[in-house]
Amino acid sequence: MSQVFDSVSADRVDIDTFMTNKVPLPVATKIKFMNHVNEEHQDELAMFVEAFANTKVGDELMVQIAEVYRDGLLLQTCAQPLASLSIDDLTNHHAKHEAVNRYFIEFDNLIDETVTIKSQYIHLLQVASKKLGKLAIKQQERYFTVVDGYYASPNMFRLIVTAPADTPLNQAGYAYLFEVNADTSNTHQPVRPQEKLQRYYTLRKAWQDADSQTVYGWIDTYIHGDTPGGNWARASQTGAQIKSVRDYPEKVAHLTDGQCLLICDETSIPTVANFLEEWHNPIAPIVIAVTNDAADLDYLNNLELSEQLTNTSNFKQENITHIVNTTDLDLTDTILSTIDTCLNDNAISIDKVWGALEASDAKTLRRQLKSKFSLPRQDMVMKVYWRSF
Repeated sequence: MSQVFDSVSADRVDIDTFMTNKVPLPVATKIKFMNHVNEEHQDELAMFVEAFANTKVGDELMVQIAEVYRDGLLLQTCAQPLASLSIDDLTNHHAKHEAVNRYFIEFDNLIDETVTIKSQYIHLLQVASKKLGKLAIKQQERYFTVVDGYYASPNMFRLIVTAPADTPLNQAGYAYLFEVNADTSNTHQPVRPQEKLQRYYTLRKAWQDADSQTVYGWIDTYIHGDTPGGNWARASQTGAQIKSVRDYPEKVAHLTDGQCLLICDETSIPTVANFLEEWHNPIAPIVIAVTNDAADLDYLNNLELSEQLTNTSNFKQENITHIVNTTDLDLTDTILSTIDTCLNDNAISIDKVWGALEASDAKTLRRQLKSKFSLPRQDMVMKVYWRSF
């Protein structure tokens, strides 16, 4: 169980004394982790403060990792995101930037040669989610068996698989971390651990056969050149076992009511397709889909909508807007202008956002949409699904 020491329950001198003998991890060990979490997982850090310090963080504040030690994280709430600071400022932030409050969150195990920062962060996430009654990441091995494979659209390859019996059937966006360069023939030749690559893929759809009780699923992979994920999917032969090592429930709780805006590209279209098939919100969402090939819009046009959306007049024609991405297109500006057109044409306002794009586009759009809509952090989800470098 994680422990917390915070400056809410003790004065600043006491927490400084508490931290005196703690030695920060070397910059090279922690800086990539800190930058990634501070930029893309600020909502999880706010959850840590709520779960471990029993303190809600207002939307006017940011929660950032200020420092990483062998035995825990030093978090602070502040008005200015630490992600904008230099490495020197990150390691000496308390001398230059006044924190509103600081919190030391203990790891379950000390960081060493065998225990990584990432593993301890995930453990904190699991404990915090459980305390707050939220779905959490699960570290567990699961095995799926390939039944068939085909193209669901010109550039989207679909694996049909049998899945474990306890696979969630109706949790939209549920994803798995697959080992994508393990042997995918039915000979099961081992791959040396140091060679393994891992990629998250949404279980696009899951269902149970009424007669056999077997659980089946679709894993849809965007094919764009010579990439580990695409090669893995296309090489997976009938009868092969494919392995995942982690379950990841998508953040969708905020989409149950209000006017929602969904933004996706080829990597996240399977997640949005799953949303639309499981949609129960009485208000139909606005969807902006970005693809490099116009023909891939058939992927959304051909899906079976939820009963709620089936009863929405002309949903696919009027609520889904398609953007064809080109090398000379300013994608974030185009998405913003498309949103403005949708809002003006329909005289509506946006209450909730879920989106997932390439890293630089997601980060830019997250800042712009946060300013545009002034939404609380739990209602503004803009995720990084892939990186162009």
